Amino acid sequence: MKMLLALALLPLSACAGRIDAPSLAPRAVEATRPDEIAAAPPPAAPDAEQTAAASRMIAQARAADVIFEREIAGAEKSGPVGSEAWIAVQSARSAAEVARGPAVDALKALDGSIAQAIDEGRDASVFIATRAEVQAIVDRQDKRLDALTR
Repeated sequence: MKMLLALALLPLSACAGRIDAPSLAPRAVEATRPDEIAAAPPPAAPDAEQTAAASRMIAQARAADVIFEREIAGAEKSGPVGSEAWIAVQSARSAAEVARGPAVDALKALDGSIAQAIDEGRDASVFIATRAEVQAIVDRQDKRLDALTR
């Protein structure tokens, strides 16, 4: 009975038409041996433009850190909530947050510079090293601010 049903439905499969599906045949790249694939050329060494940009970004972060340290010093003393001393501390805390903005901006700019250098096949090592230094500054600032909120 099952065989009869299968034979009856077999002619219907011819009505399905051609389906435009990808072939399961091996692709040309799959026939290439791994030792035949050429290695990618190493990225070019950092140029003067990259070095200057990285220097500007670290200088921006360091300058922001100096201002941050000055502003955060006024935020470490506190008084009762709502008092004049408490208001002064909150104001200093806000000023410290604003002061660290250029360091965070430098970190974002470094991320963009790293991505662009990689996309262009250029050496990103100068940006990566600078980013690590700027990240350390921002992390230390984060810890200082977190300590004030506890």
